[in-house]
Amino acid sequence: MKKLYTLKLDASWRPIEVVDCFKGFSLVFSGRAQVVENHSLRACALFYFPSVVVLNSYIRKREFRVSPSRNTIFYRDKYVCQYCHKRFPKSRLTLDHVKPKSRGGDKSWNNLVTSCSACNQKKADKTIEEVGFRLLNKPTPPTSHFWSSPEWLISKVGNNVPLGWEKFLGDLHE
Repeated sequence: MKKLYTLKLDASWRPIEVVDCFKGFSLVFSGRAQVVENHSLRACALFYFPSVVVLNSYIRKREFRVSPSRNTIFYRDKYVCQYCHKRFPKSRLTLDHVKPKSRGGDKSWNNLVTSCSACNQKKADKTIEEVGFRLLNKPTPPTSHFWSSPEWLISKVGNNVPLGWEKFLGDLHE
C-alpha cells in the first residue's frame, strides 16, 4: 500500500502543511478540522482517511515554523552542495555544520548546509576558511512564503499528489 497524506488547510482555506493520513484522521476525529475530501481507503468500518482537511482555526504565518532537518535543508539549498556548487541526488547528500559541532556550532538554519559526501569528508571538523571552501549561499531561515509554496507542500508526497489537491494548490504541472 502506498503511503497516504492529508493536505491541511487553515480556516481561510490556505494550504499550510502536508501531514500523514493518520494525523489528518486524528485532526477530524478530535474536532479540530473538517473533512473536505476523502481518500478511497477506509480508516475503519465507518470512516475514510481524509485527503484534504480544513482546520477550525486560522494559523498566522509567524505561528507556523519549520525546523531545520535533513529534508528541509536539502530543499532550501535545492539539492546543491554549498561547497562544490554541484547538484546531487538526495542519496549522495549530507548535512554539514558550517561552524563544526566540535567548535560549538549548533543545529540551526544559520549553521546547517547541504554538502556532498566528498566535500563533507574533506571539510571534516575544520572551518570553511581552513579548507578553502566558499559557500554558494549564506545559510538563512527560509521565509514563510517559501514553506507555503505548492512545491514545498508536495515535496513530501513525490509523484503521488492526489488529483483533488490541485484546486487548493493551483495547477501543479505548469
